[in-house]
Amino acid sequence: MRTRPGICQRKARYASEDAALEVAAKAPFPLRPYRCGLCRRYHLTSRTKGMKVPAFERERRQSESFSPSPRDGEEFNLTTS
Repeated sequence: MRTRPGICQRKARYASEDAALEVAAKAPFPLRPYRCGLCRRYHLTSRTKGMKVPAFERERRQSESFSPSPRDGEEFNLTTS
């Protein structure tokens, strides 16, 4: 999908993909950088379908999916009568 001129003017522009990724990493929701065809700089989008998932987002998803149970790290005593 191509960015319209009005949208491009309203969005923040980043000189490099790395700069855009730094800002995206701090956001509380998934954002992805993309290169704009109009200004040739990088913008951020929340649309993620078909886009590459950045490393920081993969790490965030892994840490959220792992929630230790209350018994992690405890030894189990199995006694039989």
